[in-house]
Amino acid sequence: MSRIVIRGLAAVFRGDEPVRDPVLLRSLDGVVYDDERFTDYLGGPPEEDAVCAALEPGGNIRFSYLRSDHLLTATTEYTSRRALTKPELQLLVAYTMGQWSDGIGENWACESADRVGSTIMCLTRGDDVGPDYPSVEVIEEEPA
Repeated sequence: MSRIVIRGLAAVFRGDEPVRDPVLLRSLDGVVYDDERFTDYLGGPPEEDAVCAALEPGGNIRFSYLRSDHLLTATTEYTSRRALTKPELQLLVAYTMGQWSDGIGENWACESADRVGSTIMCLTRGDDVGPDYPSVEVIEEEPA
């Protein structure tokens, strides 16, 4: 078994204004959007089917405020029954970022103002976040 942790960033808005207040950002630490599971929408093409078959059902977006800047950290974590190949891992990262910007992430952005008082939007590669975005960590776990 392994855990695949994909971390990115999320911007926070009140209306059209970006939130930069650390107190307000800190209040969003630990917010989770788990109304939808990322694995529920993975599949279709054979490559996605293979990745989906390797993963336990799950995946949500968890937000945390770990720094003193104006962004939150957005984390989606998966549990895999087997090690993913490099192309499979790349596919999962691309899929996750697609969901962050459209799909699950967009659904959350539409609901977040009503739920937490601010709109929270996940950032993707087109949002000037640098070439090594997002960070990906694969944690191999020993069988129990």
